[in-house]
Amino acid sequence: MHIESLTLLTADLGVQHAFYTGVLGLETVTRTPDGVTFQAGRTLLTFRPHGAPGHFAHLAFDIPRQLMDGAETWLRARVPLLEDAGGTSRFPLSEGWNSESLYFEDAAGNVLEFIARHDLPNDQAPPFSPGSVLHISELGIVVPDVPAAVLDLERRFGLLTFDGRSDTFTPVGDHHGLLIVVREGRGWFPTGRPAVPAPFEVTFTCSGSTQRFHSSGVLERP
Repeated sequence: MHIESLTLLTADLGVQHAFYTGVLGLETVTRTPDGVTFQAGRTLLTFRPHGAPGHFAHLAFDIPRQLMDGAETWLRARVPLLEDAGGTSRFPLSEGWNSESLYFEDAAGNVLEFIARHDLPNDQAPPFSPGSVLHISELGIVVPDVPAAVLDLERRFGLLTFDGRSDTFTPVGDHHGLLIVVREGRGWFPTGRPAVPAPFEVTFTCSGSTQRFHSSGVLERP
């Protein structure tokens, strides 16, 4: 699964534009009063106005697996890294994921992640730079009923669970792209901030076909 484009809402396009260009260094593809689109590796990331207060999303950017040290140094010079209760800010994930992650927030409070997946041959020469961002590889989907949403995604798009499932947290997809389905109110790693639904529209390719859906359609039949 590959996430080709992602659209989110924000209350302030100008602030988000300043963050994604000035802090993360992403290229602006288009900017109008109706939205701003950035090139995040092979993924187009768009923000449109009218975001609701208190709503936030979780998304992850893949980076080359051998550039995590450089990415950490680069990020620390620009944003505070999110920490868990013990003060840890760099996280190896379980054996099934075989990855490392750094978390931070954008100007609107969306929880962002740089993730290096060690099973993927995506090496690049150092140093780390904005051009090292490969693509958006994860999007959090917040729902009231995780098993029902996961079953619906499997039936509609053929997306299978990745590294286990539970009633509160189930990723679907593969190493190249994942939808992280979580129950509303569950704490997002690493800070435990309670998950809330946030409007989105995502386009992804899977098994050679292109699919698209938005937040209100997660539990709807086509």
